[in-house]
Amino acid sequence: RVLETESELDILVDNAGAIHERRTETEDGMEATFATMVAGPFVLVSGLLPLLERSEGRVITVVSGGMYGQALPLDDLQFEQGDFNGTLAYARAKRAATAMVREWARRHRAGPVRFNAMHPGWADTPGLAESLPGFYEFMGPVLRTPEEGADTITWLATGAAAGLPGGRLYLDRRARPFDRFPSTRLSPADRRELWDRVVSSTAEG
Repeated sequence: RVLETESELDILVDNAGAIHERRTETEDGMEATFATMVAGPFVLVSGLLPLLERSEGRVITVVSGGMYGQALPLDDLQFEQGDFNGTLAYARAKRAATAMVREWARRHRAGPVRFNAMHPGWADTPGLAESLPGFYEFMGPVLRTPEEGADTITWLATGAAAGLPGGRLYLDRRARPFDRFPSTRLSPADRRELWDRVVSSTAEG
């Protein structure tokens, strides 16, 4: 529909996410967390890339600090092995989404579109309260407002961030590390393999 109605596209913010209590599959047979936060955004960006290129647009992917403590098993991206855990599936998907941003930026480094990720911090939202009630209650006094959480998204989308390089992860308008622990780090070869697996999964769907 966007391709049919628009001639260019300035900003695409990928902020869709969900934590599922049990393993759920989409109509295509894809695990829902992976579909929502990795495969779906890949298809969306791929399809809208011509419009983004025309306007020298920006793609901003919203990730989560929860990814820092979770490695990404490339042979089990859709949590088919072991007992399903929605919080872990979410963290893995956010790590995969961050790695995909880096790979988008690498593959299009000479192009006009800028790809970046951002972490909003822990914000007081209905989604957090519903999906992680214990954490929400414990963190309540220090949670950010939704406006504070969205600030870096707005900054990355506007002229204030003009000239910044792509392929970065931002929090509070500052570039931050992609990894906190060596055991969760994805190598360049890992990121290329992830890309190929996402391409394969979306082609099959």
